[in-house]
Amino acid sequence: MNTKALLDQLSTAVMLFDVHGRFAYLNQTAESALMTTAKVLLGQRYSYFIASDSLPLRELLKTLKENGSFAQDDLRLELLNGRNIIANFSGHWIHLDKPYLAVEWQDRQSIKRYQHELGILQQNQINNKLLAQLAHEVKNPLSGIAGAAQLLAQELPEEQQEFTDIIQHEIERLSRLVDRMLLGGKKASKVQINIHEITEQVYDFCSISLPAGVQLKKDYDPSLPELNIAPESVYQALLNVVQNAIEACTGQEQSNITIKTRAIPRHSIGIKQYPLTIRIDVIDNGPGIDPSLQPNVFMPLISGKQSSGLGLGIAQSLIQQQEGIIEFVSDSAGTIFSIYLPVIKSQSES
Repeated sequence: MNTKALLDQLSTAVMLFDVHGRFAYLNQTAESALMTTAKVLLGQRYSYFIASDSLPLRELLKTLKENGSFAQDDLRLELLNGRNIIANFSGHWIHLDKPYLAVEWQDRQSIKRYQHELGILQQNQINNKLLAQLAHEVKNPLSGIAGAAQLLAQELPEEQQEFTDIIQHEIERLSRLVDRMLLGGKKASKVQINIHEITEQVYDFCSISLPAGVQLKKDYDPSLPELNIAPESVYQALLNVVQNAIEACTGQEQSNITIKTRAIPRHSIGIKQYPLTIRIDVIDNGPGIDPSLQPNVFMPLISGKQSSGLGLGIAQSLIQQQEGIIEFVSDSAGTIFSIYLPVIKSQSES
């Protein structure tokens, strides 16, 4: 087993020191937290990088000697690169080829973020039960719309047939979505795809009928690798988020919505850290989400608009099927919804 690769997957920072207080190992999370690399620190004493007066060394060493381990909550470390870390630290002796002091920590922000994501995951289980009860209510009007579209197609001139084609295509896609997600059908199969194939489809579809004063933009990172995902599920999730932003901005004199893609190295989703994650941001300068609604924004039927409020709940479910998650920040200056999709190799590549 590759122990180093295993430790690098942890969302907890891990460092090893020898008996002389010299850095012997850092995992990738520790490198990220310290904003440096193992290459810089290995072989150096702790005081080369950590301000000694920020460490209660006497108390820690006494506890370590008496118990073989220590734990210190809300310890503030001052680093010599100007960075500060406030976290819950623990340490204990381990014996490999020789004794080492293993120090672990997880900063407050990571703990808070993990608790928030855990709440989202638990909330999504409730969402799925509620959505399943609405399945037949969604299927019935879809059948009626499909029949009306077919009749309309027979009456329209040929040059306007593309509009009914769009309607029929969307009805078929939504019908498959309902069968798969709400009625418990099998999940969509995953393929290797560039995320910009999906963002472009959403961009083109939403650009057809933008409200007056709303401008849709894109800001892509062209170097992003391919993902192993279910394209239709991610398309639907992103479409829901973008349409939600359009609705939020409608009525303003001038509104901007941007679809932005970036790569995030060593990002954690829940308790698992991924070497590379792709983030899709949907950024708008709308009025923001009412603070009273924000804790439950992914719950079905929770909405600040005159809509059903199903869009964001469905989007969260679809993204979690890809091992990702949707998060957001919102205030009076606007809202950013971020879709995180880990870059995971397909089974054939593995």
